Amino acid sequence: MQKRPTPTPGVTNPPEVTLTESAHATLADLSDLAAQLPGDHDANARVADKLSEELAELAQMLRSLPGRPPEMSGYNAALLGALRTAHRAGEDLGETIARGLARLAAELGGSYQVLRNRPGSWESALIARLLGGTVGQHDEDLMSTYGPGPGAGGSL
Repeated sequence: MQKRPTPTPGVTNPPEVTLTESAHATLADLSDLAAQLPGDHDANARVADKLSEELAELAQMLRSLPGRPPEMSGYNAALLGALRTAHRAGEDLGETIARGLARLAAELGGSYQVLRNRPGSWESALIARLLGGTVGQHDEDLMSTYGPGPGAGGSL
């Protein structure tokens, strides 16, 4: 991926300039990725994940014009975009979130791994309950339903 230019301290660009620069930089990064495909699958998937975050930030910027967008990390903007899209499509957001968390747990090796960054929080307790109801209290249905392989875990 190309290195983005470092902003000049103390100089604030109008939103339209920042938006244009962000779009051009993301497009250049996408072009670089396309030139390397298929290449190293894992490394390219990580680059594609980062690009999806950058595109979500760009979408947030577009929604926020003419003012600056509120501060939001790329992964939060991507998650919000995914939830917004699922809602518009009439999806059951609870099921979508449960399925996404179960897939993440399968990738990470278990439900506890999803919660390990902040295991004692009230949010983690609620997520643990959701995961327990989705994959079983001891992950008994995790890999058979949400692990790798065809047909696992529904549409997510």
